[in-house]
Order: sequence, then C-alpha cells, then structure tokens
Amino acid sequence: MLQNQTVVLRRINNAVMSGIFIVGAVVILAYSAFAPSAEVSLSAAGQVAPQDITAPYSLTYESQVLTDLARKAAADGVQRVYDPPNPGVLRDQIRIARQLLDYFANIRADLYAAVDQRAADLSANTIISLSDEEYLKILGLDEAGWQIVDSQTMSMLERVMRNEIREDTLWSVVNNLPNLVSITVSDEQATLIIAVVKGLIRPNTFYNDERTKSAKIAAAEAVKPVTRSFIQGQIVVRAGAVVSDADMEALRQLGLLRPTDERWRTVASAVLAVALLYGLMITYLHRFHPDLLRDQPRMALIGGLLLVFLAGSRMFGGEGGTLSYLFPASAFPLILVAFVDSQVAGALTAGLAALVGLATGNSLQFAAIVAAGGAAGILVMRDRDHLSGYFTAGLTIAVVNVAITILFGLTRSGADAAQIVGAIPASLLNGGLAAGLGLVGLFLVSRIFNLPSSVRLLELSQPNQPLLQRLLREAPGTYQHSLQVANLAELAAEQIGANAALVRVGALYHDIGKLTAPPFFVENQAEGVNPHERLRPEDSARIIINHVIEGAKMARKNHLPAVIVDYILQHHGTTRVLYFYNKAVEAVGGDETQVNDAPFTYPGPCPQTREAAIMMLADASETIVRSRRTRDKQEIADIIEDLIQLRLTCGQLDESGLTIKELKVIKEVFVNTLQGVFHPRIIYPAPPKTHTQEMTVIPTDLPVKENT
Repeated sequence: MLQNQTVVLRRINNAVMSGIFIVGAVVILAYSAFAPSAEVSLSAAGQVAPQDITAPYSLTYESQVLTDLARKAAADGVQRVYDPPNPGVLRDQIRIARQLLDYFANIRADLYAAVDQRAADLSANTIISLSDEEYLKILGLDEAGWQIVDSQTMSMLERVMRNEIREDTLWSVVNNLPNLVSITVSDEQATLIIAVVKGLIRPNTFYNDERTKSAKIAAAEAVKPVTRSFIQGQIVVRAGAVVSDADMEALRQLGLLRPTDERWRTVASAVLAVALLYGLMITYLHRFHPDLLRDQPRMALIGGLLLVFLAGSRMFGGEGGTLSYLFPASAFPLILVAFVDSQVAGALTAGLAALVGLATGNSLQFAAIVAAGGAAGILVMRDRDHLSGYFTAGLTIAVVNVAITILFGLTRSGADAAQIVGAIPASLLNGGLAAGLGLVGLFLVSRIFNLPSSVRLLELSQPNQPLLQRLLREAPGTYQHSLQVANLAELAAEQIGANAALVRVGALYHDIGKLTAPPFFVENQAEGVNPHERLRPEDSARIIINHVIEGAKMARKNHLPAVIVDYILQHHGTTRVLYFYNKAVEAVGGDETQVNDAPFTYPGPCPQTREAAIMMLADASETIVRSRRTRDKQEIADIIEDLIQLRLTCGQLDESGLTIKELKVIKEVFVNTLQGVFHPRIIYPAPPKTHTQEMTVIPTDLPVKENT
C-alpha cells in the first residue's frame, strides 16, 4: 500500500514538473503574444502614423523595398540601346540621290518643253517633294550653278549619312543642315541643296529592344542589396508622417506589425516546438538514461536550468539582437556536465539550442552558437575539479563562437567586414562569461540543491570539514579506516570508469555514525578494553547497526548530498553482524532457529549503484585484512575473493550494476593496494652505542595500536 502511494505521488510530481516546464517554455517563446505590445495598427502604406514608433531593439536587415527601388532606378537610368549605323542605308540613299539628280538634269536639258511642263515633270518624282518655287529655281540655274548644287548635295548627303541618325534625332540633323553648306555657294544654291538633302536623309540606326532590356537587367543586378539599420530606441516613423512601403517593411522586420488575431499562431508554434523537443528529450532519457529520469531532484534542476537560460536568451537577445552574442548560453552545459554525463549534457544542450533559435527570431546563427559552443565546452571539460578545466572550456567556447560568427558573417549577403569584425569581441567575451557563469552556477546549484558537483565534492573531501575533524579527534581509528577505504574505493572506481571523486567522498563519510559511540568499534578501542563484554549480543549488534542509521541522520543534519546519505545506508547492505549473531547462537546451544536474525541485520538497502557497491567491498576488505594482520599477497587475494563471492551469493550486489569483469578489476586493485599497505617492514639494526648516549631503535614492523 505504501509503495503504491509512493508511485502515485512520484507520478503526480512528474506531471506537475512537466506541466511547469512546458508552460514556462511556451510563455518564454511566445512572450510577445502575452506581454503588453508596442505594435501599431497600420495595415498598409499611405496611412498616417498615429504616434512616434521606436525600434524595440537594435537591428540590421536587408531592405527588399529599398533594394527594389534602387534597382528600378538603375534600370530606368539605362539609355535606349540602338544598333550601330547601317552602311547599307547610306549606299541606298546615295544611289537614290544620284538617280534623282540625274533625273533633274535630264529634264533641265529638255529645251523644247515649256517651263511649266518641265516644272511639272520635276514634281512628278516619287523621292522628294519640293515647292513649285524650288522646282523653278532648279530650272533657272545655269549649268555651272547646277553642277555646284549637284556636287554639294551628294557631298553633304554622304557626310551627314555617315553619322548616327535615329528617328528621334532626325529633326535635329535636318535643323543642322544650314551649318553644313559651304560658304562658297549662293543663298539660292544653298536653299536648293538643303531642300534636296532634307528630302533624302533617312535614319540609319534603329532601337534594339532586346539589347535595351538586357542592359536594364544588368544594371539592376549590379545594385547590391540595400541594408537598413536601427538602434534600440531610434524613431522608425514619426507621428503624423505618411507611412511608406519602406517604413512598413521596417515595422514588419522589427515585429511591430503583428496583428492581434495572429497571436494564436505564435502560441501554437511555441506549444508545438516545446512539446516536440520535450517529447524527444524524455524519450531519449527513457531509452538511454532511465535512472536520471527517475531522479526527480535532478530532473527539476535540469528543467529549471533550461528555463533560466531560455529566458536569458530571450531577455538579452531579443529577436536576433546584438546582445545575443554576449549572453553566455554555453554555461548551461558547463553546469549540467557536473551532475549528468556528457552524452546527456550534449543532448540537452542541443534541445536548448533549438529553443534559443526560436526565441531569437528563428536565428540559425544563435542556435549554432549555443549548440557548437556547448558541445566544445563539454568535449574539453575533462578536469572538472580544478579551475583550469573551466578556463580551458571558456577559451574553447570563445574560439568556436568567433568561428561561427565569421562563418555566418561571410555567408550573409550585405554584411561588410566592419560588421563581422565588430561581432568578434562580443563572441570572445561570451566564452569568458560562460566559464565564469558556469563556475558560479555550479556553486549555487550545488548549495541550493545539495547535489554532489565536482566543486562540492572537492570541498567535502578537505580534511578541515567539521565532520571529518570530529572523526579525527573523537574516533581516530575510524578516521584512519575511512581514509584507507577512500583510497581503495577511489582507485577501483577509476579503473572501471565509475565516479571516483564521488566514491572517495562517500567513503570518507561512510562511518560518521560511529561518532555516537566510538569505543564500541574495534578500531577505536584501547588494548584490552572492550565495552561489548558487558552487553548482550543483541545490544551490541544494535549499537553496531545503529552507526548506519545515525550516520544517515548526521549526514542530513550537516547537509551532505543525498547520494552520500545513500552510500552510508547502503555500505553494509542487508548483511548480518556475524560476530554477535554467532555469539547469540552459541548462547542458545548452537541452534540458529532459536535466534531471531532481525536484530543482527543491517536495514539496508543493498547497494544501488556501482559506486556504493565498490565502497561496500572496500570497507569490508580493508576491515578483514587489517583485523587478520595478514601480509601475504595470496592470502589477501583469497580473503577478497571469498568476500566478493559471499556478497554475490547473498545477493548484495544484484542491484549495483557491477559486472563480473568489473569485479575482477576491483579485486586486482584491492589486492595490490592492500598488499602495499600491509606489506612487511624491514627491521633496521641499531647503531653502535657511544660513551655519551645509548639509542634504542623500535622496529617499524611492531603492531600499531588502532587509535594511533
């Protein structure tokens, strides 16, 4: 019944935490749909701005409207393209002119016809049209005058027709003919020459529509995209001004024209994005890290960190604002990697990057900065126990951020070198801020959530910790025993890839419960003084077992991480206090059925993790080898082998996750380490006595009291 209530309560807590995370993430992503808005109710260009409209954040964008206007102006500025002068037109007109002048000469030579008849014959030509007066002047010229008109007409026509003559410039060419007549001819001759040439001039170059269109297209394409920039607080449109198409585009880019009836789309997209990413993350954890998924405090921490960093990117980055380069979102994985493994931290960082991209105006660049910077920080974050690890991670993040900033700057059209270079300092600073925030966040989270971060474990392992100081003063034997167990467990954990720092700290504190009654534990007893001799086996067993229960209470009271409390409770599992159990059996004549084993059994539970199991084996191995005072390596190996087999047979390691291969490695580490600790000492000979002093050498292999 109690177990069912616990399961139901856990499910309710999971549902509440999931709901809080999803609602929080949706509100952050769709903030503009819930917050008071600076949007204006303008629907089209040509309207009058109701008030001054200012930019809510700094923004640079490519203006399609201004670019189109610039390209149209460039195309309109292209002159009409004409083909080069056609020499065939010149040849045709010269030939026609020659025929016409010869025709006029033949009529002039007909002296038998009347003047009126010849004038009528001249006007009958189909090439040019002159006035009757001009025809009569042609007939009235003497032969020398006509020859001048003939030659000057042919010469002027050829000279004029060799130049470019378009239909739209024909009138200007004709008007310029008087300036081309030789000053040696008479006015009458000049009039006739101009009249004839005027009738013979034709356009020799023509408009090419296809080439003109190509020139216009080339001119438009040569215009680079026009960028427009606004600084936060700058007036975009002044009150009373007529809003242009460019103004409407700017307002739209700044998110100031989002109609109220489209807010539901913003909310719906945020809900869909959060639900999708949440589902993927939960599925990933359920598939590969179910233990983490069942750890509600750590899941609450992960959800809280995600919301904090998502809100920070929204607050400082706006929708692609310049502050996005500075916001140290890469600190998220630096904090997270201290509480979960690198794979989980990487997956959650990818999820955060996707949400940050949505929060910053669907920006792929800022999503890449978070994802790549976070991944780089995780990959180089090897030494988590020292500041140098965070320094290296921060430097790496800075380099990656600069690379991504340059990459997107080079691929973004309209971005000049000054804009790219200007973003580099912020990207560099981002790495330093990420490392600093990672350290501060790690410290705060460790304190607030009482989690075993690397910094917290390093702090707890220091000898000046109050509990360790008490252990050293009040139970020195237990203190020495704890140090030996810590060394054993740490070495074994390193060899099998377990959390060595965590198991070391757990071993240092695993016997703090003995502070409630130090003399009742053999390592703290003086020679020949054993307080258990005056007690019943049941009472002695209760005192011994009580050190686990009291140790857990002391750990909680001193705010040790919960996992250390678990190690204290699990380091004896559900084994028996065999010494006093056997004494109780002896007291009833050897009949085990007459003895209730419950008072002699530790409450457990059995070790739930590899680290807890390592500590159990290290604790028992060190105790047995020390108590038997054995120094033979094979004997030590046999002791540890028997101990491991006994723990396996009793099922104490069933829930630990340790494999047979790992147990072999642990055994080898224990044997080598304990043989080194308890190896035989060399007895050095005493130096010769002098007449002034006698020296006594104490052999170094004499037994040492437990309380030293």
